[in-house]
Amino acid sequence: MPVARKSQDSPRKRTKHQELPATPPAEADEQPVEQMTEEEKLLQVGDQLKQNLNNSQQQEGYDQDRRDLLQQEQTESWDRKSKLSASEVENRAAHIVWKIREHERDNLFGNLATEAVPDASTRDMGGQFLTNKERIDRESKLFEIVKHMPKGAHLHAHFNAELPVDELLERAKGMDTMFVRSIVPLLAPEDFNKTEIVFTVLPANHPEADLFSEDYKPDFKNTTNNPWMKWTNFQRIFSDRNGGTDATAWVRTKMILSEEEVYGTSQTVNGIWARFNQATRCFKGLLNYESTYRWYVKRAMENMVENGIMYAELRPMLMDKTIPSDDGLRQIDLEGQMTIIREVIAKFREELDSSTAFEGIKIIYCTPRSIPKAKMQSELEDCIRLRIKFPDLICGFDLVGAEDRPNPIGFYRDELLSFVKTCDKLGIEIPFMFHAGETLLDTGGTKDPENSNLYESVLLKAKRVGHGFALPKHPRLIEKFKQQNICVEICPVSNELLHLCRNVKEHPYPEILAAGIPCTINADNPALFGADMNHEFYQVMVGTPVMSVHGWRQLIEWSIEYSCLEDEKKLHGFKFFREQPVALDFPQTSVFTVSTKSEEVVKLSGEERDVEGQPNHRHKVLGNGAYFASKGILNTDG
Repeated sequence: MPVARKSQDSPRKRTKHQELPATPPAEADEQPVEQMTEEEKLLQVGDQLKQNLNNSQQQEGYDQDRRDLLQQEQTESWDRKSKLSASEVENRAAHIVWKIREHERDNLFGNLATEAVPDASTRDMGGQFLTNKERIDRESKLFEIVKHMPKGAHLHAHFNAELPVDELLERAKGMDTMFVRSIVPLLAPEDFNKTEIVFTVLPANHPEADLFSEDYKPDFKNTTNNPWMKWTNFQRIFSDRNGGTDATAWVRTKMILSEEEVYGTSQTVNGIWARFNQATRCFKGLLNYESTYRWYVKRAMENMVENGIMYAELRPMLMDKTIPSDDGLRQIDLEGQMTIIREVIAKFREELDSSTAFEGIKIIYCTPRSIPKAKMQSELEDCIRLRIKFPDLICGFDLVGAEDRPNPIGFYRDELLSFVKTCDKLGIEIPFMFHAGETLLDTGGTKDPENSNLYESVLLKAKRVGHGFALPKHPRLIEKFKQQNICVEICPVSNELLHLCRNVKEHPYPEILAAGIPCTINADNPALFGADMNHEFYQVMVGTPVMSVHGWRQLIEWSIEYSCLEDEKKLHGFKFFREQPVALDFPQTSVFTVSTKSEEVVKLSGEERDVEGQPNHRHKVLGNGAYFASKGILNTDG
């Protein structure tokens, strides 16, 4: 029988030592997972984790998804415009500012994320402002940067608390016509602690009361009683009875919120608001008389220029407001006050160097939200009349007062709608700049959350809203704010000190910004809170890691855009802000570390020096005269 020949394609018999080729995992004869027992699954856990650990396809997919996610968020970020238009110098400046901030977080404040209990000197960057203030003022290089940079426009500032109390008290110290009253006779130490002090100017021959007498009667409303004592006599007797203590130092404690008053364990929202209102009433009489009123307006503008502010909109309480002449013999009405402000602005701008970009100030007419409707109608009429006579000054209308007390804005619906219609008929524009959302309860001083003042801000088409702290509670209103292009005036320190949040890291401004709402940074009551615009810009930088020089720039540009400046002046402000060099010079003694894990050095004018840092690392130190900047924020030669 013939033997069949093997085809070339016929399978050959495997030798003893031949192995079957490895079967690809996808083709392996695997037991379906639903048929596996618990024990079989447990046996495979370790092997499966090892096999999947270095799955490059899976990792690449994840990394791409992550890049896409970050890109989407960055594309929609509120500061994207500033980032996209940033120059190389600006990006370098942003990087350095970031390094300084993070260096100070670890070293100046020292609250590191460890299990070690921190010592008594440790603080929390972005923690309680008044607790940190001295360290910020004296030691922070980040704060030094802030002090030298432009701030744009200041759009939320109350008129009475613009300047340091010491300057006001010094001007009143020897005045024969300055009088003072108390709400209780000043007999025992506890009386001095609990009393409220109010100043006013009266004729020099006005009868005097004795605040230090048991017979002193503080009542003055609807009575013939006289509660006023000459300030010069008060100072003398106070010093005699208190071991030579200066009365002005004591009054100063009545005008500024202290760390203990703000952060005391028994303090409440209503309690700190009451204390705040006491302080504002103390300020009122010390600045509202003719010579100091005139001086105050000029000094406030000087202070703005010194701090890089190019324009401001101030909010005086104008209801029934008159100010006395220095001799107390005549009263200056609202028109007289506006005339003084106009004259001082004109003279001040004439005296300015031509290279200084300062566009002056305007006035937002403010009245309390607690008055009867008939009185509100009268206030709205006064506002319109002032706007017609002083179109270069009056730029808006606001209702002020604690929002947890009556009335909600909607209480004045008819009066406010009539105001809008009247302005339209007269061809004038007085936008609303309502205080709204400056509250935790958010009920407009009622028990009903539907009375939130944020609703009326939308319905009455406000141009800007003051504070807006409660806005993140209202996702629908956020969309309305965006549609109507309503700007929010953020006041971080004010919101902390008045108990809306414990510190700036708990403030909702990052959420408001992330939602796409344009915002500005403001100091609210600088003298009373001990925080000016420098502190506010510092606080927003340390309050969230995502804030940067680019964010600063966007906030500043919004402050110009949403101001009540004329279009031509806005364009001038933008041009100056974007093009003028603003150098930051560190003094000879100023040396600070910029930590790096690599040998990265950003070349700056000024020398570079190496210092020993942590083990196995070198750090770069910016030395004598080094400065950096970014176009529109900080500028550098190289």
